[in-house]
This record gives sequence, structure tokens and C-alpha cells, in this order.
Amino acid sequence: MKLKEIESKVGKLSNPSKMPAYSWGIPASRCITGSKLVKQEGTVCSGCYALTNCYVFPVVKQAYENRYQAIHLKEWVDYMVQLLTIKYKKLDKSRLFHRWFDSGDLQSVEHLQKILEVCKQTPHIKHWIATRESPFLAQIKESDVPSNVIIRLSATKIDGKPPKSWSLTSTVHRDSTPIGHSCPSLQQDGECRDCRACWNKEIKNVSYKEH
Repeated sequence: MKLKEIESKVGKLSNPSKMPAYSWGIPASRCITGSKLVKQEGTVCSGCYALTNCYVFPVVKQAYENRYQAIHLKEWVDYMVQLLTIKYKKLDKSRLFHRWFDSGDLQSVEHLQKILEVCKQTPHIKHWIATRESPFLAQIKESDVPSNVIIRLSATKIDGKPPKSWSLTSTVHRDSTPIGHSCPSLQQDGECRDCRACWNKEIKNVSYKEH
């Protein structure tokens, strides 16, 4: 299938200026845990960026909703493998890094398994899955996660400690000392540049400055 035909089935990838290359996401309003945390002061979701700014533009909202609707297709895995293969085909090795969920989160353990299958079938790409849905991670084994995949379980409280139920995590700091690796993006015009800590299994926790 050609690129435009695939995109008509599952939607286009996001291309955030911060990331090395592409991302994928669904509406933040579809978050399960996040929809509860966004109402609680002091949580990492209380000022959710994906519910404001350009994310509220009708064309952007529709693009994210299209991706959400597509995950229920029985061919979704095949389409996504083709889409990622095409989009990353001509990129330099330094850019073969993909982020899942620049907005939104896992919808079910079946959704997670579908994503992991896409990752398994695109071994030339390193994948980072950011999630707060610990109940879904509890239903899989870390040893079953493909070697080219990083799943980071996010803490729910600002200045909170990393979750203990998963080995790779992320936190958000405001007043506390960063735990583990401190994300340098705020000193780099909001960009990753040559940092790939989020995709690095040697880095147990990445701490992001609240902004």
C-alpha cells in the first residue's frame, strides 16, 4: 500500500519539533488514569499540555481522534508496521527513535500488546512507550518486551518518587532534586537534540522539569 492509503486507514504520525523523529498519540481526553489525575492538584496531569495549545485546534483534535478510532481495526498492526517502515526508511540512524503517546495513553492490555507487536516487527527502530497505566503493565512480563522497546511507567505526583512496580520509570520535579537523569530539553529550546536518555535501558529513571 502507498503512504497516503495507509494514512487514510490509521492516520498520520505526529512530528513534534522536540523529538528526534516521529511520535504517535491519541486524544488526552481518552486517558483512563489521566482523566482522573487531571482533576487533582499536584499531579503530573493537572496541567496537561495535550488539553491546551495547538491540541485544541479542530484539525489537530480530529487527527488524534482518527488514530484512536483506528486502533480497533483488525489490520492495525500491519498498517502501523508499514507506516513506520515507510516514514523512517530514509532517516539517519541518529533519528531512528520513535515515541508512543505524545498525547493520550494505553487503552487496554490488548492495545499494549498490539503496540509491542508493531515494535517487534520494526526492529531497526528504537521505541519508547510512556504510560501511567500500571494495571496493564502488571499483566505482562518485562522479559516479554522486545529488546528495541523501552516502557517507562510515569509517577503520578509532581516531586513524587518513581513507581516501584516497573523497572524503568519517569518522574516530574518542581522543587525537589531530579531523580536519575534530568531531561535537558529546557536548556535546549525544548528539544531532545542528541539526548536519547528516554530510550536508554541503562537509565532507570528520567526526571522532567515541570513547565
